[in-house]
Amino acid sequence: MKRLVLVGAGHAHLYPLSRAREFAAAGVHVTLIAPGQFWYSGMGPGMVSRTYEPADDTVDVEALITRNGGTFLRDEVVRIDPAARQLHLRSGATVGYDALSLNVGSEVPMERIEGAAEFGLPVKPIKNLFDFREAMAAGGAARLRRIIVAGGGAAGAEVAANLWHLLAAHEPPDITVLHAGERLVEEATPKAAELVSRYLTSLGVKLLCGARAKTARPHELQLEDGRCLPFDHLLVAIGVRAPALLRESGLPCADDGSLRVNEHLQCTAHPEIFGAGDCVCFRERCLPRIGVYAVRQAPVLHGNLLAFLRGESLQVFKPQKRYLLILNLGDGTGLLTRGGFAARGRWAFWLKDWLDRRFVGRFQVT
Repeated sequence: MKRLVLVGAGHAHLYPLSRAREFAAAGVHVTLIAPGQFWYSGMGPGMVSRTYEPADDTVDVEALITRNGGTFLRDEVVRIDPAARQLHLRSGATVGYDALSLNVGSEVPMERIEGAAEFGLPVKPIKNLFDFREAMAAGGAARLRRIIVAGGGAAGAEVAANLWHLLAAHEPPDITVLHAGERLVEEATPKAAELVSRYLTSLGVKLLCGARAKTARPHELQLEDGRCLPFDHLLVAIGVRAPALLRESGLPCADDGSLRVNEHLQCTAHPEIFGAGDCVCFRERCLPRIGVYAVRQAPVLHGNLLAFLRGESLQVFKPQKRYLLILNLGDGTGLLTRGGFAARGRWAFWLKDWLDRRFVGRFQVT
């Protein structure tokens, strides 16, 4: 049988995992290599406020692929050898492939803030948010309430809002959102940014825009302008980048380290390698790193992996120009923005909750 290896349990791989029997029918065995279960990023901030629990937010990918006739390896790829078509794993094992798909997500570039890796916590992987919530609830940790969220994009804004609602039932926390840009949520419209800023300010969250973190020390964050901010907890949400694995394996990458793929989601230098989601740069531009693109890529990726292994023609992925973005504000309301439209309300959170639960529920094995 031909060998298809999927590396990473990301949004775009859930679809082919759930349809692995189609590969078996074509004479292809599917193997998934991932360190653990899938955590859905869209529900991550909601876990902070206890809107969601891990059972709502996770997919057991081992059960998903084995139920559909594939193999699961709980491991991590540390090097890709495209010439030999082999993967080197952290366990020391090697795995060969005839076709390879990479959906390894993204990571927070902690080295941009000196000391952040030691004294801060990145908001990705998503499980970190659940672990942080549990740490805050345990013993004396709940009394350490001076919190800095470094990064004021969508993730930072959502985490700050949900964290405030988690802690405010006991005593209003001291939360500061630090953002290098001139306004929060720069990936959305100015109107959406204004609504988010107004909401966070109404809670008592302090917003510092146009300020960049330089050095993290025990309980103190120094800014580039020399100011020092005290903290008990530092959460880092300063954007994401592709894992170093891709560049270090000699694959063609964009400046930010993401894998260059063509309109078929196929590596520009190695046609047997495909990629999707946050870890790829689509053609000559990197798409916004939001889950909707990975979800939309999934059926095209699935079809193209099958077609490649059968020797058939490949489909073209056409990214949408506008997308729906809904922020969970932690109080049962959401902020919805699409194109130039932005509005906040309970109806927006209801829509987000319905969409998120429907997506995760499609792949949860009961």
